Amino acid sequence: MSVRLTHKGLPADITPYRLKLLLQQAKIALGLSSGALKYLEFVIDNCQPSDFQQGRICAIWHSLERLGTVFRLSKRQIGRIEAELVDADLIKRTYPERKSRSGERSDGVIKRAAGINLAPLIEQTDYIRFLVSRQMQADENHKRLREQIQDLFKQIRELENDEADVAATSILPRRRPTELNDIDKMKKIAEALEAVLADFSTVSGQPGVSVGSDKNVRLITNKEKKNITRIAARPSGNGRLNTSPAHARLLAGTKLGEYIDLYACGAPPNWLSITRATHDLAHELGISSRLWGEMCTRIGEAKTALCLIVADRNSQRNGEYGVDNAAASFTELARKEARQIAILDSIIGELTSSLMQKGGAL
Repeated sequence: MSVRLTHKGLPADITPYRLKLLLQQAKIALGLSSGALKYLEFVIDNCQPSDFQQGRICAIWHSLERLGTVFRLSKRQIGRIEAELVDADLIKRTYPERKSRSGERSDGVIKRAAGINLAPLIEQTDYIRFLVSRQMQADENHKRLREQIQDLFKQIRELENDEADVAATSILPRRRPTELNDIDKMKKIAEALEAVLADFSTVSGQPGVSVGSDKNVRLITNKEKKNITRIAARPSGNGRLNTSPAHARLLAGTKLGEYIDLYACGAPPNWLSITRATHDLAHELGISSRLWGEMCTRIGEAKTALCLIVADRNSQRNGEYGVDNAAASFTELARKEARQIAILDSIIGELTSSLMQKGGAL
């Protein structure tokens, strides 16, 4: 008994040769083994172009023994390949179980075929083309992101700032975007590098300006000294690094992140939403209003918020960087910053790197 199975035909712009190319490009998306791909290519090559026309039968009826000889595989291996393709809905077995395969072609047209039928493959051509298109778009996105990451590293290097280089390297230690494949991780790395570039570019773009008192100013009469620029001493609490709100939100833990988003009201986070959220969390952690206000005055609201963000994150971690008490960790970190023991930048760099390596979670 044979089964006659016709099909709707290939799309007008797809030839059997083009179908083979699509299969090669969609191999991974379809989950095909190399053996399955070669098998499909063989079946396509052993059908006539007219077999792919609408209303025709497109099939072969080679025996397992003959196929085994062609592929230099055992009948059992050929059977496994065919089962894989049946499960993928790319071929259909149209011969009775435990019966030999057979078929009949007359005037170039298959009249009956008890064998391997390609109708499922032909009718999935548009879907396969979609998979290829999606893969090509993904490849283009990967390429664009790799180029963006490489360019960000270049821009950071051109700042000629050792601390900026250290911060960038902590995000992607080997500095090789070609080794990245996960598109979401690549996006997060690019965002983190953009934050580093923005942080350090903001500082490097601000020239030192003298802000001395207007009292007891003596007129400079020496011509050689008129061109000397006076650089003001750094005000207490004005740290070198000005981490962006987007970077700060990336570092925030789940609960604090929700607070920030709540205050941001659906808009991108800014320092107002971040400082309000961290103030709320500080109260929950038992950090006194007196201490919080003191640190905001001494090192600034944004840096105080960053100290709490880091302390809160590290309280959720195990291992070398984990802390038992977020409030105590915040107090120690903020007071060190107030004494101008600059450790916050390096801690932020390490935390950012850890987040990138673990897909945004600790």
